[in-house]
Amino acid sequence: MPNCNAIVGIPGNCDDNNVGSIKTAWIASYDDVTSYTASTGSEVTAITMDGATLFEEFSFKKNTSNYTENWMGDLTADVHLWTQSIVLGLRRIEVSKRNAISLLAEGRRNLIIIVLDNNGQYRIFGLDDGLRLSAMESGTNETRAAGTFYTITFTGEEKWMAYDFDGSLLAAITA
Repeated sequence: MPNCNAIVGIPGNCDDNNVGSIKTAWIASYDDVTSYTASTGSEVTAITMDGATLFEEFSFKKNTSNYTENWMGDLTADVHLWTQSIVLGLRRIEVSKRNAISLLAEGRRNLIIIVLDNNGQYRIFGLDDGLRLSAMESGTNETRAAGTFYTITFTGEEKWMAYDFDGSLLAAITA
């Protein structure tokens, strides 16, 4: 029988269904986000875009995309930061996808990425310093059933972990 009591403020999980992978991502240029408001609970509750710019939506097949955050610190210098990494898998090699990836890489562009995971949770990455396209792979798998793919990786170093994001804000900032 699981123990569902909180330990030091961390709530117990009590056998909830915890599903991984990213379902959808929205990507915008870092420079196009002019301001945001985060609540004390670290959720972005307001976001403002520059002019007519918007976040671009990308959807993914299950088990193709993920994110990680790793704490990095220097105990001697007494500093720390969070390394954020988002890996997005796009199935089927196509000219339109290749062109979109080229735009993301153009001019060492800093990006902000909102993700929706398969638990229905929204997170926003790169708010303080932006993420950059750091790797891209394309090819085919060993079997015909696996098809062709692009795998693109974005990384950044941020002062804070990714914020939760109020998904109701998407209607105003997406294409």
